[in-house]
Amino acid sequence: MNIFFTDQVRGEVAALPESEARHCIQVLRHKVGDRIHFIDGRGGLYEGEITEAGKKTCLLKVISHKENHGKRPYRVHLAVAPTKNISRMEWLLEKATEIGLDTFTPLLCSHSERRVLKLERLEKIVLSAAKQSVKAYLPQLNPLIGFEDFLESTDREPGRFIAYLGEGVKGALKQNYKAGQDVCLLIGPEGGFSPQEAEAAVRTGFTPVTLGESRLRTETAALVACHTIHLLNA
Repeated sequence: MNIFFTDQVRGEVAALPESEARHCIQVLRHKVGDRIHFIDGRGGLYEGEITEAGKKTCLLKVISHKENHGKRPYRVHLAVAPTKNISRMEWLLEKATEIGLDTFTPLLCSHSERRVLKLERLEKIVLSAAKQSVKAYLPQLNPLIGFEDFLESTDREPGRFIAYLGEGVKGALKQNYKAGQDVCLLIGPEGGFSPQEAEAAVRTGFTPVTLGESRLRTETAALVACHTIHLLNA
């Protein structure tokens, strides 16, 4: 089942944005009278009937609407130092969105390999993954932010953890997280968080934890952490 996206829903009428309309009408050859499914990125899953089809336009009559589709009783926030190879970060966002992600914040750390990040491409990756996995909520993508600034500005989720290999680790993530909690997970760059960054995180309420015995790449560690939270809530 192909899923489309639009944030242009007004009562019983919806319109696909140009790129989605082109894919629907010109690529998939849908026509007036066909029924398709679409999401609004805010929890709405819809079925609509095409009432107007053009090369760049697709208007729909809403047939059915399900609110809060796939909503979970907990939220997952990944705060990750972007990798030097951007394709690895794209892979992470794709897979984390498929598994279940609410917020993604890229971090600028002492050992960061990438210090500039453009969100446009990442937004397309997230949207494609949400449609593929029938996620009605789109994750929030935040701009790149310095580590210290993030600690000062982030929400105070009940579950706050930093993946760390140095001193002071309190055990594995699975041993510290309580099912049902909103969670914020800090994942460092390939060189890891500096001791100063780890200490600052602990001062602001983050618990240093491990993700297992293996030393993981940044994107692997982030996905393992994300998946662990979902397994503990299963």
